[in-house]
Amino acid sequence: MPWSRTARRLVPVIAAGVLVFAACGAQNPSAANDAVMVNRLRAAHAMRTLPRSLELDQKAQAQAQRMANAGTIFHSTSLTSGVSPGWQMIGENVAVASSIPTAEAALEASPPHRENLLNPYYTEMGIGAVQKGSAMFVCQVFVQR
Repeated sequence: MPWSRTARRLVPVIAAGVLVFAACGAQNPSAANDAVMVNRLRAAHAMRTLPRSLELDQKAQAQAQRMANAGTIFHSTSLTSGVSPGWQMIGENVAVASSIPTAEAALEASPPHRENLLNPYYTEMGIGAVQKGSAMFVCQVFVQR
């Protein structure tokens, strides 16, 4: 079946979208959902959205896994570990709740966490999420490069 000119133009765009989705959390739908919520919040405050960084996703996912293994939340012992040089500012949010939306709502309601979420200087983010029993452990890492 022949493709229309419009369809031929859309194939690279659709393929690029699939690759971006695969690289930034397709293996972790919970993290992808949290990233969408972070960017919705930023957009609602007329702020640019933050792209996900594979490096930051890996850092955040490792922290979420450490918290799930321990059964409690805590910040990274070395916030800069695993982040390549060249950053100017870095921040981290951690939460545990029954779901991603509940964790995100708690972070948004907490002034210091909300400050990270709405920091105009951050240029990229990473999200990690691990379900353990009825608890969802979440880590968000933000960087200005």
